[in-house]
Amino acid sequence: MAKPTKPGRQSSAGRTPDAKRLRARDFPAEKLILAIGLLVACAVFIYQARSLWFTQDDAFISYRYAANVLRGEGLVFNAGEHVEGYTNFLWVILLVLAGSFNLAFDPVAKFLGIASGLGLIILTGLWVRAAWQELRWGNGVGPAVAAALLVAGNGSVAYWSVSGLETAWFAFWVGLAVWWWVRRSSLTIPALTIACLSRPEGALIWGLLVLAEWVWGEGLPNAIRLAAGIVLLLPFAVFKIWYYGSLLPNPFYARTGLGLEYLQSGFDYAWLYLRQYGFFGVAALLAVLSLRILPRRWRTIPAIWLVYLAYIVFVGGDVLKAHRFFVPGTVLLAISSIVALGWIARRFTPELARIRDMELSLVSKMSEVAENLKETDQSNFSIAVSTIGRVSFGLLGHCVIDMLGLTDSTVARHPEAIPGNVSTWRERNYNATYILSRDPDYILFSTGHKPSAPAERALIVHKKFRRNYYTLLFTPRGGVKMLAISHRKGVYQGTDEVWPSIQLAHDLNNALNLMMSDKFQESFDRFSKIQSQGPGDFPTPYMFMAEILRKSGQADRALLYADSALSIDSLAVMAWWEKAVIYATKLDAEHLRTPAARIQKMAPWLKGTY
Repeated sequence: MAKPTKPGRQSSAGRTPDAKRLRARDFPAEKLILAIGLLVACAVFIYQARSLWFTQDDAFISYRYAANVLRGEGLVFNAGEHVEGYTNFLWVILLVLAGSFNLAFDPVAKFLGIASGLGLIILTGLWVRAAWQELRWGNGVGPAVAAALLVAGNGSVAYWSVSGLETAWFAFWVGLAVWWWVRRSSLTIPALTIACLSRPEGALIWGLLVLAEWVWGEGLPNAIRLAAGIVLLLPFAVFKIWYYGSLLPNPFYARTGLGLEYLQSGFDYAWLYLRQYGFFGVAALLAVLSLRILPRRWRTIPAIWLVYLAYIVFVGGDVLKAHRFFVPGTVLLAISSIVALGWIARRFTPELARIRDMELSLVSKMSEVAENLKETDQSNFSIAVSTIGRVSFGLLGHCVIDMLGLTDSTVARHPEAIPGNVSTWRERNYNATYILSRDPDYILFSTGHKPSAPAERALIVHKKFRRNYYTLLFTPRGGVKMLAISHRKGVYQGTDEVWPSIQLAHDLNNALNLMMSDKFQESFDRFSKIQSQGPGDFPTPYMFMAEILRKSGQADRALLYADSALSIDSLAVMAWWEKAVIYATKLDAEHLRTPAARIQKMAPWLKGTY
């Protein structure tokens, strides 16, 4: 007895010769329509990628590693320090190869990212059409084009394709590996190998495909053979242990951990994605539903997405915005959410543009800081910084100490703990005592004066930081806000004492936030609280109180507060600058001479700004 076909399907024996001829006659037209549709999708992607053009700050970490290889210092962040501060080994190697041909890293990274994004779009279209035909639902050309357009209109894919990071590259190879596994191709293992070398999460995909081979594939023997392919990665594992002393990259220790706060962070990260690109969780429900609809091997697609979603929640999400970790799941999103393409594109592109603008501002600021330091300090200085990417790439040859621990094993693996030192930053590890013990010549906060990261706030409570570092100002090339960086005075002669409450740093952060929001009276009151209840050796509150008074037209009172700051620290450049601005406004040349002379000595590049 013949095996009955499922409803909605037609057995091959039931096809008539006329139907076969009709399919043969229609196929060239279908192929042409699909090709035109995919070209349109690629054009949409390129247009959106160009509108989001930027370089993510973290990309410069990879650039620095690659540059140091070409400089003969090895695969290191700082010369002589074997710390695996990247998570994209193959990406760095590709950059090294590009650099060996005198090609600039950023254009090459963007080319590979855009090519990967285009590959992901084309793969999605072919994948959806194959699924439609597998389910005997029709030729699948329309759904395939719609799915390709959905990926092309997904701002996260475009955003990360031009970021300089490996995100789109990794997503493409993950998609290709699963595609080849579904089609029983021998190329599955090479694709998985490339994915694993590109990001550690590739090993998770490999493991899931091994499990899928056992459950939905050809059974345990084939699953064992697929698992055995991981032997190709043994040389890589041996290299990591020999060169870095660890199988896991250093950012794993800096960014992950166990505890409810990581789960909460991961849930918030996933829920934001599900709200913005998953229709408030409907995409996850569609994935579950598709487990019952798709043929056996095809069920791997939603299964991998669902497990990957759980993995992202477990590790605490990602510090970078714009849904980077979810880019490899765009194929499932394309299959289950075609009808929402227009709504997604219209609703969330402005948010991505805002995030991109913030990143552009950060990278531009860090680039300016690096250039200013090289122009004004010809020594082999060192710098500690909480956002290391662009500034470290601009300071090749200089020791850059990562205060968050991504490229510093001491911070990552031996963090300090200060009760109450919490913030919205994902990187919660810090070790201010260790940072200060290295006596960096400069310490740079990502937001200038404001201690945003826990690592920055921890420094504020240390007497050694408050007494042995003063703030230098640089004139920005664009905008009106001065660029600030802390500069070491010299060898610290006193003992370091830690202020007993982190509230000192929180109050400073809050006071500066209020000031940035033009809430000057509230900000002034918060600074006054710091001075009255704080350690009394901190000139920064007096400097900002002087600025608030000057801007509110109380120049004489502003001078008193500037003098109070200088009585604590005669190197308080900002206080001298405030006095210079006030005397210049008053056309008081006699009193202007002293602050102008001090500024000329400490920061001559500020001449003409008051």
